[in-house]
Amino acid sequence: MLRNLEAAFRIYAQAQARRVLTQLDRDPHSPTYGCFDRAYWHYKTADFASGVLQQAMELIEALRTGLIDVAGPEPRWEGWAVAAVNALSRQAGRSGTVDEYYPHEDSYPGAAFALWAAVRLLRSWEADCPALTERIEWSGLRRGFMRLSRRSETGAANQYAAGVAALALAAGIERLGVSSTVVERHAARLLALQHPEGWFEEYGGPDTAYLTVTLDALADYWRATNDPRAAAAIERAVGFLASLVAPDGKLPWTLNSRNTNYVLPYGLVYAAQSNPVAAWLVATLFAGISEPSHWMWSADDRYHCHYLYASVLRSLPYLSSMTAPKPPDWPQRLWLAGCGYWVVRSPDGRQALYVAARKGGSLRLHTAGRMARFDHGWRLRRRRGFWVTDWWSPHWRIRLECETLLIEGPTQGCAFHRNTPWRQLALRLTGRLLGRRLAPLLKRILIRRGRPRGPWFRREIRATEAGFEVRDRIEARTGELLLAPRQNLRHVASSGWFDPEELAPPLSEGRFEFEVRWGETA
Repeated sequence: MLRNLEAAFRIYAQAQARRVLTQLDRDPHSPTYGCFDRAYWHYKTADFASGVLQQAMELIEALRTGLIDVAGPEPRWEGWAVAAVNALSRQAGRSGTVDEYYPHEDSYPGAAFALWAAVRLLRSWEADCPALTERIEWSGLRRGFMRLSRRSETGAANQYAAGVAALALAAGIERLGVSSTVVERHAARLLALQHPEGWFEEYGGPDTAYLTVTLDALADYWRATNDPRAAAAIERAVGFLASLVAPDGKLPWTLNSRNTNYVLPYGLVYAAQSNPVAAWLVATLFAGISEPSHWMWSADDRYHCHYLYASVLRSLPYLSSMTAPKPPDWPQRLWLAGCGYWVVRSPDGRQALYVAARKGGSLRLHTAGRMARFDHGWRLRRRRGFWVTDWWSPHWRIRLECETLLIEGPTQGCAFHRNTPWRQLALRLTGRLLGRRLAPLLKRILIRRGRPRGPWFRREIRATEAGFEVRDRIEARTGELLLAPRQNLRHVASSGWFDPEELAPPLSEGRFEFEVRWGETA
């Protein structure tokens, strides 16, 4: 089984390698030689290079070391790898800042993820090819790490985990000037973000995709420090993920706090060297990865190039040494009060209902061998936007009594934001004036959206031996009431990838009261 899984990963890695290399400026005479932002160096549709895309340098290292092969032995791999690291060093600038979405952003995730990738290559070169390190422009990297060491990101744990992993690896390279004291300070803050249920804070709740990003980073931190706290944190995170896997072998993506729908494998594969449940997660979530119908093939170019493909590459050396997979034992009812997830499984285990109480009672029904179906509540169209029920918020009132879950609270106001040349000009000007102080304002507008103040919504979900019943009520006198689609109006760049389940009919079919019996959708 493990041999087949390794072969499937390798097929995927080989098939996608040229797609990623296309993103790289490979002209040694170009001023942007080594840059992975094709929109900047080739299309000229961007006026700055997004540093976070330099994570794709992991591919060149895999080619250099022979982990994968696209053209046989090639001496230019070394030159391209050095160019990619030096391109990041140049992007760091005089102050060590790295931009991701607009100039003068001073992006924390842009710096954390890019520096994390670069330091992995530098550690590898120090071990097996020290001559390459003599060709590195160290000054920009040092400034980048110094700036990273003075910042944190506790609202999005996956970003902070990337930064902590980068610092932990950098502490082993004297020329980067990172002390172990700094690493310990940040590690303690990061590990404190984990909830006892196993998830890490992502804008107020769990997000399974970003949790696997955190696992990737924790695996590197653990390798660099042997910190037993990291090992324990990984065990808890693996347990949380395993408790949510549905009978169809998928996770309930759309109930995530940040609406993502993917999994990074490396952290799970590394944990699976000794954890049989982690090995089962890898075997289950990545079954069929070599087939274009697998969800991995839906990843958009930016995120595929960025960290998803790199995580696949990093998994390759460890897949064959995973321990034997072992599935967890699932209870028929699971209530995770910390994040408000309620899981109800059918008596035969072939179906499972998932409810996100802190997301307005959004729910999903997964059936073994069938497409998942969902109901994400309602949108009330108003003059300039919508009131929505499908919104992660701490303001929902939640009560679980026996077999009935009651969720009620005010709906969230949202609107679509259209991009225009004038808005881009305003972004450039305010970015120049405010620097990194602008990012919190944009998050408030695009992601957090302020306190919910809309019409009151109430959803009651009752589980029975035969299935479940749902009753909704919304107190609105005006507006056009619409059934909410799968898409969520909280903006997260790595969400919204296509899934065939979008084509399935909604569970409610537009009714305020509906009942689903186990086996009806099978």
